[in-house]
Amino acid sequence: MGSQQLILVIGGMMLLGTIALTINNSFTSKTDMEIYNEAAMTGAAIGQSVIDRILTRSFDQRTVGRIFRSPDSLTAVGSLGPDTGENNVTLYNDVDDFKNYVKYDTMSVLGVFRTRVDVNYVQTANPEVISSSRTFVKRIDVFVTNQYLGDTLKIFYAVTY
Repeated sequence: MGSQQLILVIGGMMLLGTIALTINNSFTSKTDMEIYNEAAMTGAAIGQSVIDRILTRSFDQRTVGRIFRSPDSLTAVGSLGPDTGENNVTLYNDVDDFKNYVKYDTMSVLGVFRTRVDVNYVQTANPEVISSSRTFVKRIDVFVTNQYLGDTLKIFYAVTY
């Protein structure tokens, strides 16, 4: 075998190695993307199920069986969260009881999903802005984390009275 043939063989091997590496990287990226997508869909479903559960409750502790015309009659901003004796999620009877609620779901393939809930009064005309006073609008913020998501999945829902 001459030196020219040896150079061609080495060049061919380098080209084959480069192609194999590119194909391997492509498969790895595809697998990573599939896992991320599965985690994102599962996280969104978990977050939505928490919101659905919250929406089965009354707007406020004070509106259970009553009607109010002024937001000043609602639970004070600093008192949002579970009421005395509501030490279990099954006892929560209004939306803001879920403030600071944390839930863990373990999936066989994707591991643990951590869900955290925050509930705040928001401005009526702009539900993106948290209000320092009582309003007839509360925003439910659900944050879902998982090792495959890379970042926190955030779901927001405004509920009105």
